[in-house]
Amino acid sequence: MNQTITILPMTAGHVPAIAAIERACFPDPWSETSLAEELHVPSAVFLTALIQGQVAGYMGAHHLGDCAYVCNVAVSPVYRGRGVASKLIEAHIVRAGQAGLHEISLEVRTSNTAARALYEKSGFIRLGTRPNFYDNPRENAEIYTLYLNKVNPSVI
Repeated sequence: MNQTITILPMTAGHVPAIAAIERACFPDPWSETSLAEELHVPSAVFLTALIQGQVAGYMGAHHLGDCAYVCNVAVSPVYRGRGVASKLIEAHIVRAGQAGLHEISLEVRTSNTAARALYEKSGFIRLGTRPNFYDNPRENAEIYTLYLNKVNPSVI
């Protein structure tokens, strides 16, 4: 099924559906209130993926200085396997580059092999591990960074 994925900035109208995706995807989901508050945070860049007008997923990040830190990427179980997360990441990479940022960083559960593969496919490199970073359940996080200026940090 070939459906167009549209990426837009998150609006207040998207928040209830995004909160429902949070509840379906995470053991400690963000509340509707927390998500809505991000609409008023100057550093926040939250993107929504729509398929046929329905919220299929979202990605949240904060742009601080010349770096972006990804808070969450989540896709509704109904829309998984359709490239939604890839489109969200691609759109954020473009926006970060247009904003003059030099890198995008994130943490991901060690056990989340699908997400790790997606980040690696998108050009992120694994820099290390944060032991016991996550609760519920307790788990390590892998640290990934994408360098937008294409400089290899290992030679600096």
